[in-house]
Amino acid sequence: MTAMKPPRSQPALIFRLIIPVTVVFIMTILALIASLFGNPNAPVSKWLDANGNTLLIWEFVAVIVLSFLAMTVDRVRTLQGHNEAPHPASSSPLTAADDESVSNNSPLQGKTE
Repeated sequence: MTAMKPPRSQPALIFRLIIPVTVVFIMTILALIASLFGNPNAPVSKWLDANGNTLLIWEFVAVIVLSFLAMTVDRVRTLQGHNEAPHPASSSPLTAADDESVSNNSPLQGKTE
């Protein structure tokens, strides 16, 4: 079995930002669930009751925006990598003699319809 090759470059900063933003989003959801079962007069519970929905909306928008930005950056970097990589056909250009020998070995040569 062959080992996986390491990535050719470091992930973009946006990929690293998605994880903490998503963790904050999940922690907010868990805090809202915990506030349902806790003391309704607790300061955190009162604050989450007043601001929890707005906070969740902003966190959700941040996760979505960062995700789409990360996908866009990854796509652009991938396309730039393909443009910089040499094509196999262009790395060894065929000469006229090579082209002639390839065409002479063609299985379709000599067959007419």
